Amino acid sequence: MELLPLCVCVLMWAAAASAEEPGPEITVIEGHDVTLPCSISEDITAERFDWRADGQKEVYVYEGGLSSSKDLSGQHEQFKGRVSHFPGGLKDGNASIKISNTKVSDSGKYSCEFRRTNQTQHVKLLVGAAPKPSVTTLQRGEDWELLQCQVLGASPKPEVQWKDREGNILPAEEPKISERGGSYDITLQIKVTKTGYYRCVSTQETVRHQTEAETYVPVRGTAQKPNIVTIDQTDNWAQLQCEVLGASPKPEVQWKDREGNILPAEEPKISERGGSYDITLQIKVTKTGYYRCVSTQETIRHQTEAETYIYLHGSLTGWSDPVSVAVTLLVVCVVLTVL
Repeated sequence: MELLPLCVCVLMWAAAASAEEPGPEITVIEGHDVTLPCSISEDITAERFDWRADGQKEVYVYEGGLSSSKDLSGQHEQFKGRVSHFPGGLKDGNASIKISNTKVSDSGKYSCEFRRTNQTQHVKLLVGAAPKPSVTTLQRGEDWELLQCQVLGASPKPEVQWKDREGNILPAEEPKISERGGSYDITLQIKVTKTGYYRCVSTQETVRHQTEAETYVPVRGTAQKPNIVTIDQTDNWAQLQCEVLGASPKPEVQWKDREGNILPAEEPKISERGGSYDITLQIKVTKTGYYRCVSTQETIRHQTEAETYIYLHGSLTGWSDPVSVAVTLLVVCVVLTVL
């Protein structure tokens, strides 16, 4: 008799452990079908098994050929017409069920009980709502656009991000988040200053789902005219510098002669801030003539330039100033005549 309390405690512990034994966790996106697994290693064609949600709602019952699909009453209204079993698997002990056209409200803990053997198995179901993001342009300036992304009625709560086409995460404003009944509305805005493709990406890790929307923004941009200065000069050469400040999108800057030939220059110095670019390009020239710094922005189909004239005392070849050439030739002729 002294062992009775101990036996009772052991039995209670075993029962509690069995009831709390975790089962698989299954995730699915709303509207899709899902199979909840349950099986034992014997023929259950003539047996009974019960499926319940959250310990109370009757999801599905099978008993010796009869089922909630058409024969048995008591099935909860939420699941009527959407649950079925697999008749071909009964001989192998398969008591799994399929829930069609899942709803977010189907999320919960499910139990599968075999009446004769008093065995119970558990499954956790998470049904997610994953609406596609909606992207709109709220405002537009001369060189920027304010984009807004909305994800409405998502469950579970998604992470919403703006990305470029290469997948880089872009800095955006703080998201506005509201919640009602486990569903989330999220609004995320971003100000862009470059022409290109922008993607709003909604990620729900717990249901392993990601969806996105993309938009193209043709920002007109800013196209500052180049500024040319002479950094240093001798009789035989001149060091020229071209600066293009605050350009957006990023321009290609080149030195050219008056005929439009591209001239070899040093490596450009480039800095960027907030989508605007400052570019400095230097060149060393050794001939008298006209030199042009050309800034080209292909994405906004724009080109602007600045031109300067350089006179080098020690250079004759390549002079394009007719007065200088005439004076020099006259001096040469006089010298030769005297000689």
